[in-house]
Amino acid sequence: LRYQLFLSIGVVFLAIWKMALTNLTSIKSFFASNSINQQQQRILSLSSIELFIVWLPLWAVLLLGIYALISVLYRVVTFGDCPDAAVELSGQIEEAKSRLKERGFQF
Repeated sequence: LRYQLFLSIGVVFLAIWKMALTNLTSIKSFFASNSINQQQQRILSLSSIELFIVWLPLWAVLLLGIYALISVLYRVVTFGDCPDAAVELSGQIEEAKSRLKERGFQF
């Protein structure tokens, strides 16, 4: 089921995030020792790595919201027309109007 998939992915994500928060100093020292030149050191500054890890759940929720919005918009754009159902519905509306006119309603 879909909720089980999202729940399992969420649990795995939270476990990885908790592990990254716990080992934040190790992650920062890894990036500090593996930077080749000054340009990479500036791009991957230690404070930006720390901010990225700390705010990772917020980014995940934002990305999930963007995914949901895009998928809803895609479904609306690709929604198929049903001319047979439209004819049937208009017939039912006319039938309901005639019954209501018999009971005294005016349209």
